Amino acid sequence: MKLKKFGSILIVMLMLATLMVGCGKKDEVDKPEDNTSKQDTDSSESKETVTLSFIHNLDPEVEAGGAAALRNAIEELKVSHPEIIIKEEVLSHDGYDKKIKALAAGNEMPDLFQVKGSMVDTFISNGIISDINADLDADPEWKDGFLTGSFAAFTRDSKIYAVPQSSKSTSVVFYNESIFNEVGIKEFPKTWDEFTSAIKALKDAGYTPISLGNKGKWVAESCILSTLGDRFTGVEWFESIKNHDGAKFTDPEFVSALTTFQELAKMGAFNTDMNSIDNMQQKTPYYNGKAAMFIEGAWAISSIETDAPEEIKNSTKLTILPTVNDGKGEAMAMSGGASWAFDLNANLTGAKREAAITVLKALSNETYGAILAENNSNPAVKAGPYDESKLTRLFKEYNALVDNCIYTPVYDAQLSTSVIEVMNSGIQELLIDMTTPEELAKKIQTEYEKESN
Repeated sequence: MKLKKFGSILIVMLMLATLMVGCGKKDEVDKPEDNTSKQDTDSSESKETVTLSFIHNLDPEVEAGGAAALRNAIEELKVSHPEIIIKEEVLSHDGYDKKIKALAAGNEMPDLFQVKGSMVDTFISNGIISDINADLDADPEWKDGFLTGSFAAFTRDSKIYAVPQSSKSTSVVFYNESIFNEVGIKEFPKTWDEFTSAIKALKDAGYTPISLGNKGKWVAESCILSTLGDRFTGVEWFESIKNHDGAKFTDPEFVSALTTFQELAKMGAFNTDMNSIDNMQQKTPYYNGKAAMFIEGAWAISSIETDAPEEIKNSTKLTILPTVNDGKGEAMAMSGGASWAFDLNANLTGAKREAAITVLKALSNETYGAILAENNSNPAVKAGPYDESKLTRLFKEYNALVDNCIYTPVYDAQLSTSVIEVMNSGIQELLIDMTTPEELAKKIQTEYEKESN
């Protein structure tokens, strides 16, 4: 009996064991293996790590909007493309200008960098940049996201060589309305004669009429002469110059612009140390209430918002240079457009070039545009949704000003580097009466004619 009972128990135990094994096998067959993280790891590991050097001038103290948009783009790339490592070097505007020219001369360009229109021809000739038409055409959504005309300064023979980073005026007159009222000027002058009368009144009252920092040479040309010149010449003259189609820098209308500029200096419109301070330093006398005006691009709005005392900020108004007598240009024109762009080294190939294009796309998408707009800057792309309540009074005033104006070419965005160097160095001399308008015009024309030979 005991043996039979033991046998029965053994049989039951074997049957239970068989059922348990069967159930275990069924679970293994029916339940798929969870290998998601393994696949992600394999995918991440399969992508080649790429390190890109990137030099730019988007200093948050100068270009708060551009710096914020760039920083967000790079942080997003760390998540979406961890295989791309970006090594940045951030310089001031003047520091960048000097360094990028030195790197180009030594054929030591970084992987990613900025260009302005005046650099394009030289960089093409030296093989530093190449067109990106194929990349844009391969991604219509990317190409169509740019505002009309954004590529103008970076296009040669229908070939696009760079990705515009923003679109803005380089010539805005920032003035202290309280100071103007104090000396009896109730509204900003509309004509050049009224403007010079206002300058005399401001100077007689002990103020520096216009604070100018032209140590880097570009401010007087990019922010003042590009607009003042157009007041006299009109845009058709410039287009003829650009296309080598007959116009000359020695033409009377351009010489008149140089003469008028020099006359401002002679009557004491500017500070005497104008060639010893830069565009950041030119704002200090304005912030201290010692200067009535300064003339710079729209990027200066963020500096005012950040650095100016509340009293100065609240008294600041925005406008453009007045009309001139017998000028051929539009009264409501202001120099501007997309004058700076992001670019990649023409020598990049394979994974590095692919990564560089990925970065350029991140620096020109809807999110980039939205952050620019939200931070009081003007994108060159169609911006995505953003919080308009964050726009400051000054930026709203700037937008209203731009809506009533047209952009005219910025000289150093569209003329060659060699011509601009002669022009800008000559303007420094012009404003301290070391050369005449006629002499400077001849020097610029001589350099310009070398391009045609």
